[in-house]
Amino acid sequence: MNSSDHQESARSKETGGPRLFSDFGKLAYDLLRYRINQSFNISTSSDIGLTLTPYAARRKKLSKAGVTAEYNLEDTHATIKVDVNPELPISTTLTMSRTWPFMKNTVLVKFPDYNSREVRTVFGLYLEFGSHVKFQILHEVQYFHKRAALAMTLPLLRSPLIQLTATVGTAHLAFGMETVYNTSSRQFLMFDAGISMTSLNCEGSIILENKGDSLRASYIHYFDHERKVAAVAVIGRTLSRKENAFAVGASWIMDDLTTIKARFDSHGKLVTVLHHKIKPKSYFTISGEFEPKALDKTPEIRLGLSLVL
Repeated sequence: MNSSDHQESARSKETGGPRLFSDFGKLAYDLLRYRINQSFNISTSSDIGLTLTPYAARRKKLSKAGVTAEYNLEDTHATIKVDVNPELPISTTLTMSRTWPFMKNTVLVKFPDYNSREVRTVFGLYLEFGSHVKFQILHEVQYFHKRAALAMTLPLLRSPLIQLTATVGTAHLAFGMETVYNTSSRQFLMFDAGISMTSLNCEGSIILENKGDSLRASYIHYFDHERKVAAVAVIGRTLSRKENAFAVGASWIMDDLTTIKARFDSHGKLVTVLHHKIKPKSYFTISGEFEPKALDKTPEIRLGLSLVL
């Protein structure tokens, strides 16, 4: 979980109210979301709150590198990330956020944006300079109340698209929705709705997506009060194509230094990760991928190293 996620969770805990709709099932998906790649990064910090992190990663035949600069000062957070990909020119992302009681304000600037043809294009306006360079500016506002949580994403330039999420309920039971509205055509381009249930040792969610065509459910269970041992399951179904997908996994925090994770999905892939802390904020990772139904394939094994000086 990154620093912005920590801030969002802190806002909802302070109010004692429901979480944002984007956080429905987040614990389950985060436990399953890790990749098999070789990676290396070194971070250096200063007394003024500035952290600089150059990194490099490789997955199969794809590789990328870049540098991230983060600045934290009380309730203000700023991040600049520069990515270098062999298939694309340099991409720069600037994120600035400030948190007040019950509210968080975020501005994101990405230049250029090479993914503007993906689904995320509905969240912003892209100015084209020539045939390759695009510019994106977004403004996000979050508001937390003891019975509701709201988030709105607005482009700072002339775009008709507005993203809105709303949640009502409590910290234990919440109902939420997310939509994208086109002010020019006066049409809703997307509408998702769901329910989230949370208790001391478990959390579950059910979300209806793609205007009712997709259904996904997630569940995570902790077997101890310290949340060191967990099991998770995620199931999805596309109603129009009658297709199912699933992923199950587990996590075991052995001690303060070592964590083991495992995941098996509907594609028949078994993935395991060993995460070992060398010193505070420095980690060594061993990951592997294996297909039980394809014994002729050689299992993939990757090493990762993250150092904080």
